[in-house]
Amino acid sequence: MRISYRINWIFNDAVGIFLGIAAAAGILSLESQWLGQPGTVAGKAEGMVIALVGGLIAGSILAWFQWRILKRSYPALSWKRWWGNTVLAFMASWILAILPSVSYSADNPIQEIVTPLGIPVYTLIYGSIMFGAVMGALIGFAQWLELRRYRDDASEWIGMNVFGWSLGMFLLTLLGFIFYGQVSVLLLSGIIGALIAALCVAVITSVFFQRLESGK
Repeated sequence: MRISYRINWIFNDAVGIFLGIAAAAGILSLESQWLGQPGTVAGKAEGMVIALVGGLIAGSILAWFQWRILKRSYPALSWKRWWGNTVLAFMASWILAILPSVSYSADNPIQEIVTPLGIPVYTLIYGSIMFGAVMGALIGFAQWLELRRYRDDASEWIGMNVFGWSLGMFLLTLLGFIFYGQVSVLLLSGIIGALIAALCVAVITSVFFQRLESGK
């Protein structure tokens, strides 16, 4: 049963992350198709609003999948706080994700747009690990605010999320970059990349429950 708890966590966390990434990526993709590269203040503001909606949806999906497992070991875990903290972290993360696109200027040739989401090539190559680490730190810290009520070692949750999300985002971005331009396999590589990223975070954060399984 102790082992099954970690397996359940890995499954639910991975599904929540995968569906959240898929939902947010779909929203950002639609934004790119509808708005193109925003050149006005109003267009950029609209892009920010869409990113916030994406963060709300992705954060809500992940929060629910995580909470339904966590409440088995921490019955008093507040859904409202867990959901609210997770959603706020995701909103902040997705705002950061679209900043390069929103700040793009045709006068700057370095910022060559190469992806459907409008992310500059230099960010695609060099920014995935940094973004993943920041995203993991935001999510980890936001959720730590609730977990610390139940675990003295809850601060480890932040580090696990930083490591998991940075590795996951790097692998997701790497697959997308390798197969960019190959329309027939781009969608498949995105799905596989999202699954790999989700499993990275889920497996790494499952270590947090090792003491719980051992009864320590």
